[in-house]
This record gives sequence, structure tokens and C-alpha cells, in this order.
Amino acid sequence: MKESRLGFRPMLLEVDETPKKWLVRVIPEMNTYHVGDAIQFMRSLPKGSVDGIATSPPYNKAFRNRGGHKSNWPNSKLMAANYAEFDDDLPPEKYIRWQRRFLREAQRLVGEDGVILYNIGRSIKNLNEDRREKIVKDFPIRQTVIWNRGSSNNQGGKHPTILPPIYELIYIIAGKKWRIPQQYLSEMRKWGDVWHIKFETGNPHPAPFPLALAERMVKLIDGVVLDPFAGSGTIGIAAERLGYSYYLNDKTEEYKGMFEKRLANERGMRNGIQD
Repeated sequence: MKESRLGFRPMLLEVDETPKKWLVRVIPEMNTYHVGDAIQFMRSLPKGSVDGIATSPPYNKAFRNRGGHKSNWPNSKLMAANYAEFDDDLPPEKYIRWQRRFLREAQRLVGEDGVILYNIGRSIKNLNEDRREKIVKDFPIRQTVIWNRGSSNNQGGKHPTILPPIYELIYIIAGKKWRIPQQYLSEMRKWGDVWHIKFETGNPHPAPFPLALAERMVKLIDGVVLDPFAGSGTIGIAAERLGYSYYLNDKTEEYKGMFEKRLANERGMRNGIQD
């Protein structure tokens, strides 16, 4: 499925193989940002239709102010305004079940040749219990990458009880046939499994991917990439820059608008250089 450079492999319609039904399913358009539920969007795509998924789901950090307590992201007006339907405060077991359903659907889409790059932070509500282990249990984890952000928004207040957490994990959940892409192999040998990449500033999204991180993830996929929790669309920008086709999805219309502005700027800069 590596014939997946930007715009090369459009998929529009899929006809059911059963002649009696002749059902036609409209498959979402590539290289666009779709708005809706992540798992429902993924179910609209055919089995094995992407080479990889690179994503970071909501961390379930309770962004809303509750009982007079301040949000974990006090400066994020966009987050406060746009999580009317999902306040990122699910009961722990419900959040775990939701993410496991997501990973099962992700496996269906990437197949044995593909890879899932799953970035998730630690829960701050109960540091003694790592919900990440429960989410990824029994999934085929090939490797775990440590993303060292170099800093943290969580300084613990005036009388902290913990050291500032400055790393997150990226689980490489891979099919049996997936291998590191040959065209980037020499570059990736230098990366190792600890990535020192500073978090992004100046983005109105509360937890954006740094573009450098997104580019590494897209290179590991080396094909059609999907981000079902796309946020401001950094994975899409990385795919656009590297010449890969992509699907983006998120529940928030404003995030789509943010991505479209970023995409226009990206294409404008590229065209300016070419001219």
C-alpha cells in the first residue's frame, strides 16, 4: 500500500462484494479534515485503507472548571469553549474502554502491514495508577518511545508534591509485517527511542504536537496516514510537507478552521519558494 504519495491514490466509492445487495458506501475524501466522532469516522473507512495512524487522544484531564477548581489549562479559551460535548472528564474505566475500542478499530484499518503511533500522557488524577498499561494491554506493542518535551505546564503550585512531568510515551503498535521504512532508515537509527523535542508554543490548541514530532511519526508510517483526534492538524501539515496522503478528523469545527488556515499558510510558503 505504499503507493500513497499526496493525491496519488484517491478512494471515493466502495461497492459491497455481495451482488444481491450492491451497496455503495461513500468513503471520506482524502487530504481533508472531517468533523465528527473518531470511532464512527474510522468505521467509515475500509479495512486496511491506511498505512498508519498517528494520534494523541484527549488525555481525560478534566479541562472544565468544577467545584471552583481551576482548569488544568487556564489559558486555553478555545478548550473551554469547544468541549461542550466532551469535557475530557470521563470516569477512568469508561475512558479506558473507549480507548481500547479505538485501538481495535485502528488495528482493522492498518492491518498486518501497518503501524499505530499512539501518544498518550499519564493521568494526573492518580499518579500511582498508570491507566496507559490498561489501555494497551494485549495489543502488539513493538516498542515504546519516550518523548522528552523538556518542560511541563504542571509545576505543582506553591507547595508541589511531585516533580514536574516532562515526558510522554508513544506506543508503536505494529502489525506482524510492518518494518521501519528503508528510505528513512539511516535517519531513524540516529533517533533512538528517546526523542528530545520541545513542545510547541504559540498554538491556540491546548496540547498541540510539535511539527518535528509529527514529521517523525509520518516518516515511520511512510504512506497514507490517519489522525482521528487531529486537533489543529499538525499530522496533516507534516504529511502535506512530506508528500503523503492523509485523513484528519476531530469533533470540533474550530479545530478544522485552525488546520485550514495552517494548511493555506503551508501551501503559500511552499509556492512562494517554488516561484
